[in-house]
Amino acid sequence: MEAAALYFRFKDNLATIIGALNSPLEVRSMPYNISIPLEVELFADIMRLHGLQFNSDKQAAARLQDLQQWYAQHEESINQIMHRVLEDKKAMMKTATGVVLQKEMLIRRLEYFNETAHTLQVMMTQQQLHSPKHFVYPFLN
Repeated sequence: MEAAALYFRFKDNLATIIGALNSPLEVRSMPYNISIPLEVELFADIMRLHGLQFNSDKQAAARLQDLQQWYAQHEESINQIMHRVLEDKKAMMKTATGVVLQKEMLIRRLEYFNETAHTLQVMMTQQQLHSPKHFVYPFLN
């Protein structure tokens, strides 16, 4: 998906992920309790470089809800920063693993939120349709 489309879907993707994590959907076997806080923190790192501070010590869905509330309060500023970062092909940022392009860092975060929202939406649809569980191993029954 193109970066501009990811940027425009960000708000909806946050809402989809939070809705899924707060639903009775079974996600214990998924890595979201670990990956969501990491991705939120990496997104916040980009915003901090441009003067916006986001801090949350909560985990998984709660941290994402904090991000959603913070985004709602600073939507215009965050959107301007995201637009500026996506347009700048040379801006760099230092991370724990080295120096990376801000644009690539932001695109990867937006892709993560988009893919996670899509995956959870599919899982919720399957659950609503009462689809059979996959990968049933007869020797485990």
